[in-house]
Amino acid sequence: MEQNRYTFGDNAEASARLRRLAELYEPETRELLLRDAARKPHLAIDLGCGPGWTTRLLHDALHPTRTIGLDASPHFIDEARRNQGTKSNAPALEFHVHDVTQTPFPAAAPNALLCRFLLTHLREPGDALARWAKASAPGCILFIHETESMDADNPALRCYYELVAQLQRHYGQTLEIGALLEDCVAKNGWRVLESRRLELRKPASAMAQIHLANLRTWRNDDYARQAFDAREIDSLEASLSEIAASPNAGTVINAARQIIARRAPQA
Repeated sequence: MEQNRYTFGDNAEASARLRRLAELYEPETRELLLRDAARKPHLAIDLGCGPGWTTRLLHDALHPTRTIGLDASPHFIDEARRNQGTKSNAPALEFHVHDVTQTPFPAAAPNALLCRFLLTHLREPGDALARWAKASAPGCILFIHETESMDADNPALRCYYELVAQLQRHYGQTLEIGALLEDCVAKNGWRVLESRRLELRKPASAMAQIHLANLRTWRNDDYARQAFDAREIDSLEASLSEIAASPNAGTVINAARQIIARRAPQA
């Protein structure tokens, strides 16, 4: 089976992008974690933790005995250990280099899992969900936040979403994976407790900052170089730069799918 490919990179610009992403989506993610009664689990794992911002949020929201962030990028894990390893009045977080599609996890069976903006990058999300269920403790709670759709009035932003969707399709991934997740979760070892669609309105300037960092990374991807016109990408990069610098650039409508699921007894 072909390995998953993270097309958005793990360099310094990608790290800064993930921090902005974490700040922008912190309220919805915190609210998701606080909707379930599973407080103070023995072990909570942040799947695809990047530089660790969601790991810190997971720890602060659920107060686990242990909180671990897992990511396949050694660069991100090193950064997470530097930035998130210590904090006053809170135990140190743990971070490990690990491909989250592979189990067992490098720890005991978790009681809580957070999966945010991760399944969109996996070729076989159903297989990953099934593996996570089998590796989790009975009654483990899984929290998911993924994109269901992206839209904007600005044509440059719409163009960006079309190109990213094409790039991800080439690698067997799905930009709008949220629209497919409810059945996928239920068929792969989990019982869906709650599934809801959120229509989020985010400032176009803030979203363009995130997209600009992405574009500057994936434009050098081998497929992108062959499939996309370099002049079109240059023009798109310039347009995104203008939007990012304009506080009155409008909004991006991001429909998100949030799911809370419990490990099924037969998993």
